[in-house]
Amino acid sequence: MKTLLIFALFLFAAAASATAQVEEPTPAPDPHVFSDPGMTFTAPPEAVLVGRQDATAPQQLSQDLQTVAAWVLYPNKENARTIQLAMEDYSGAPSQWEGQFESQTHGSQDGTLIRNKTPMTLLNGMPATFIEIAFGSGFDARKEFAIVWADGQRGIVLSETTRLGDASADEAKRVLRQVTATAYPEYQP
Repeated sequence: MKTLLIFALFLFAAAASATAQVEEPTPAPDPHVFSDPGMTFTAPPEAVLVGRQDATAPQQLSQDLQTVAAWVLYPNKENARTIQLAMEDYSGAPSQWEGQFESQTHGSQDGTLIRNKTPMTLLNGMPATFIEIAFGSGFDARKEFAIVWADGQRGIVLSETTRLGDASADEAKRVLRQVTATAYPEYQP
């Protein structure tokens, strides 16, 4: 009987230990939030995530802008809009990034019109530039509102693209406003 009691206590202790070792599942990341060591952006609640990549360290980026996250506002509707976060490896002066972005934009599509470049700051004071870009023609005409900045190692573009006339600069600023950024931590190979 005494042996049976000791064995029962042993089983109870083993079961309690096994229960304590069971890990809770990691919650899925918030689909509205993109965050890395240099920045955080929170898309509006009505935005639907359509893609996100985890690798955004400078050594994992190319010299060309690449989309690292994208959301859609009003999916399946005629006035659907796309929010896009794009980055490229860029170690030049942060103040020169906007000019490089503008040059790349002009070279990527015919009929591009860039206007209303306005200096601004992100929510935490990081300097950036707000830019309006129109491209395409006829029924394919589009408007892109972009916030561009550099964090010392990357050039970054956060933009909203819509049909021409479907959104205003003020609306785009509301959609894109929840962004903070800092200098990207130094890469140590």
